Amino acid sequence: MKAVFAATGEIAIPLLEALQETGILALVLTAPDAPGKRGKGLVPSPVKQRALELGLDVYQPVTIRTEERRHIASYGADTLISFCYGRIFGPRFLSIFQRTFNVHPSLLPRHRGPSPIYQTIRSGDRETGIALQRIGQGIDEGDIFGILPVPLDGTETEGSLSERVAALVPGFVLPLVLSPQADAVAQEGEPSYTSFIKKEDGRILFNSSCAEVHAQVRACYPWPKAYAMLDGEVLYITGVYGGFDDIIRCTPMEPAGTIAGYDKGKGLRIAFRDGYIHASRLQLPMHKEMDAAAFINGHRDIIGKVLA
Repeated sequence: MKAVFAATGEIAIPLLEALQETGILALVLTAPDAPGKRGKGLVPSPVKQRALELGLDVYQPVTIRTEERRHIASYGADTLISFCYGRIFGPRFLSIFQRTFNVHPSLLPRHRGPSPIYQTIRSGDRETGIALQRIGQGIDEGDIFGILPVPLDGTETEGSLSERVAALVPGFVLPLVLSPQADAVAQEGEPSYTSFIKKEDGRILFNSSCAEVHAQVRACYPWPKAYAMLDGEVLYITGVYGGFDDIIRCTPMEPAGTIAGYDKGKGLRIAFRDGYIHASRLQLPMHKEMDAAAFINGHRDIIGKVLA
């Protein structure tokens, strides 16, 4: 077996490392270098950086057309493995390979598309999973080789769950990829789809339920970060206390958005239409994140104010 590994995001690095140890990797396919923040020039993808450190061949086509297909085919790989690559493969490209695999971090067909981990948390799901599928023509529509369930407790952020998934993927995926007898079955159930995350997705709406906002804060961390307005200035809420069972469900006395108090060990207690959440970490623009206790030390008049 010789394989091409198509990946871009940091979540795919543990699988890249595991594949390199098997000796089957012929080529790493990744996105072109992209502009960095604040004019720092072009920045390579996390997968490219690690692949070069491992001494692997890397190819970064802008598109995959005739010339690019010929170059990839020249490596003689019979297997394509994809994880967080960020592009859809056409039938001519897929025809180069005898076997194709795509890793998708959700319980397919739920949360197909580019942002499954974000949407899993945002939706308040109590369980997610890692699916290994054959690459099909539609978005994440391919048949399934296997699914690894992953239980959730409601404390996960997009960042922490991505790290957890990344660590679980190699042990789940490699036995299936390396098995010549791996069979795939059609997906079952009603599909749902995700979209690309936008900065506006972080804006907290105070007609939301406390459970929805608790999930929103966690789904939006580390980017784009959930936020509201305090005295006309953006206030990021970057952490919330507890999990599914720690949200206070009741009928608040205060209007939604009111910072009703501070509870030691939990954070700022904020009212919503059906209860309270505790903001455990906060951040002002151009400042560092801080825990709620430290934030209050610099903003002693915050209790009683109303977020908008």
